[in-house]
Amino acid sequence: LAIGSPVAGRSDEALAGLVGFFVNTLVLRTDSGGDPTFRDLLGRVRAADLDAFAHQEAPFDLVLEAVNPARSLARHPLFQICLGLETGGAPRLALPGLPVATVAGTGNGAAKFDLEFLLRSDDGRRLHGSLLYAVELFDPETVRRTAALLGRVLDQVLTDPGLRLSDLEVLTPEERALLTGSWAGSTAETGDASLVVRFEEAAARFAERTALVDGGRRVSYAELNASANRLAHLLRAHGLGRGDLAGVLLDRGADFAVAVLAVVKAGAAYTLLDPDFPDERLRSAAADAGISLLLTAPAHAARIEGPWRTVGLPSRGELAVFPAVNPSVDVNGDDAACVMFTSGSTGRPKGILSSHRNLVSTVSGQSYGRFGPDEVFLQCSPVSWDAFSLEFWGALLHGGATVLQPGQRPEPALISELSRRHGVTMLQLSASLFNFLVDEHPDAFTTVTVAYTGGEAASPAHVDKLQRERPGVTVVNGYGPAESMGFTTTHLIAPGTVPGLPLPIGVPLVNKGAYVLDGRLNLCPPGVTGELYLAGEGLAHGYLGRPDLTASRFVPDPFGPAGGRLYRTGDLARFDREGRLVYEGRADDQIKIRGFRVEPGETETALLTHPDVTQAVVTVHEERLAAYLVTNTDSSPDEIRRHVAERLPDHLVPTHVTVLDRLPLTPNGKIDKRALPAPTAPTTDGRAPRTPLEETLIALFAHTLDTTTPLTIDDDFFHLGGHSLLAARLTNRIAGALDVRLTVRDVFQHPTPARLAAHLDSLKTAPAARKARPALRRRTETDRISS
Repeated sequence: LAIGSPVAGRSDEALAGLVGFFVNTLVLRTDSGGDPTFRDLLGRVRAADLDAFAHQEAPFDLVLEAVNPARSLARHPLFQICLGLETGGAPRLALPGLPVATVAGTGNGAAKFDLEFLLRSDDGRRLHGSLLYAVELFDPETVRRTAALLGRVLDQVLTDPGLRLSDLEVLTPEERALLTGSWAGSTAETGDASLVVRFEEAAARFAERTALVDGGRRVSYAELNASANRLAHLLRAHGLGRGDLAGVLLDRGADFAVAVLAVVKAGAAYTLLDPDFPDERLRSAAADAGISLLLTAPAHAARIEGPWRTVGLPSRGELAVFPAVNPSVDVNGDDAACVMFTSGSTGRPKGILSSHRNLVSTVSGQSYGRFGPDEVFLQCSPVSWDAFSLEFWGALLHGGATVLQPGQRPEPALISELSRRHGVTMLQLSASLFNFLVDEHPDAFTTVTVAYTGGEAASPAHVDKLQRERPGVTVVNGYGPAESMGFTTTHLIAPGTVPGLPLPIGVPLVNKGAYVLDGRLNLCPPGVTGELYLAGEGLAHGYLGRPDLTASRFVPDPFGPAGGRLYRTGDLARFDREGRLVYEGRADDQIKIRGFRVEPGETETALLTHPDVTQAVVTVHEERLAAYLVTNTDSSPDEIRRHVAERLPDHLVPTHVTVLDRLPLTPNGKIDKRALPAPTAPTTDGRAPRTPLEETLIALFAHTLDTTTPLTIDDDFFHLGGHSLLAARLTNRIAGALDVRLTVRDVFQHPTPARLAAHLDSLKTAPAARKARPALRRRTETDRISS
């Protein structure tokens, strides 16, 4: 801790006139590490301060020159808290013939520091004074609480100087009641029903209503339930049952939805394998999950092989021989429902094992969204995300409809089109995608009543823009890791919220909980940043086959009922004065890129599997992954990047790959990430454009990437910093310039102007459906899906 303190410079030399008299500022450094007793801390302070006062004549300017800290006009370079202490009686002013009175100073209205404690002790026994603060940083309630807290702490340590810092009580009884009560979350009785029971109840009640929309096909609840039942009976005939795990490797569509339902109806849990992932990633996920059966289509059957039984998705005729009645397998809320894989810091993805209760609790008895038979959800999130659960089960457990977007990646133009065509009322979007749609496709929100932004820090400017342009849309900022099954806290953003202020992540959902704790699992006071821990019915069982990792992240709950657990998120947060959580960043190396959770260690591990890479470190540069390597040959960055792309999903592949002679190190031998050079755009010896089409595509590439660097027809869009949302912007511009509708997948498969031009030439004889379509008319309420 660095505390500034003014000194008068009255040393013996100064008083003798040797060096003059001056007022100086000392920076008093205190080490509070190791949880000392107050008596020990006082000893440290005494030693450090006496040493500092022995050098009080050193001019502050010379100290700054020697330390050379980073300068900013916004704050003092060496400390932000100042403590001034005066002892002895206050000076008296006597003027002959005039009455004199002391008037409390009013100040000049400006704060020199973040906080300034001006204390006085007239008799050596009592302290009084003032606390000045910067109003841009603190509100009056926080400052009053700080002053009161200082008094409580001093009372405690004077009574018992042997108290350790961690034993100091820094909460009032009222604050503790809030932090363990209403602010921590609320509970309600929801029963022990499984996904199967909830869906079958909805299917019986809303049999003739539309459950799924897949292109031009609409599937009723009765038809969906019957198809899922037939497939579940087939899966059980193949030995799949309660306690088993099945892999589902299918393209998004009605058959995919039937497969997911059939697996849980058979009593098993599912792990959704994204067809867009590399084969090696799919194989490792299936093997780590320990699936006993793989349900897939002929197009994907040969991609992964293993000890599991592979079952091809049967035709309707083949399924007709199985009964359409419910299998009636006994499944309860604690049974496993799904395994989701997320990035792992050790280089190995983590399989999160979640129960039926986890999923049901997220979409049942909640007020953060609208759930019911009149709601239309769009399922556009990648199926490997926990966001899939809200878009899929949030509709099907309540009689609503879910529109299945073709393809595995969210397609902004398609999202807008499907939303308007089918009267979508609920859109769940990563913050990046939310912002993109607000800017590029605002018509996506035409019929939407609730829009969620999550996965990353919400953009107040984009929220404000949407609320002004679409006043009927309720915008919710959501937060929640996969370990707590989707949204755990939500904040309904009131229209007119000041765009410049960060948006809270809100309060816990019903039957979910949240605590902000310090390193010793003590409650942090309101306004104090700590690590966010989650509780409640959303918590997963843990990491499949990883008891060590489970034990380190899922810990006993000291505030809840016996046997309760907390999940340590690694996120930093604080409670504001209204009891809302405010996100403050990460406590570890994990990062979020466009809503994807990324552990740099996983990308580093993949880089090190390349035979020529001897060292690797991954950082973030301008919201893109940047890899720095040491190699033993002249391997090209492009070849190394392709090696990683064959093993990891797109969001884990570094945009920038820089080869260095050696990685810079700190004095203690660790990699010094601050000393790494800024990555530069890769250069190629590419070809010049040969046709007008290639010239047009180069111009569209450059415009989308916002670069003035001359491009060639062989430059890779993603090597130059492109990503899925920029790819969507590129397809919009191609549609406007060339009257051809492409998808983000087309750009991923043909990432250079030369390859994309060849692809466009091949579409000249393709069906007219690939041409850019005219804007669709706004649909009325009567156009929406209804019974």
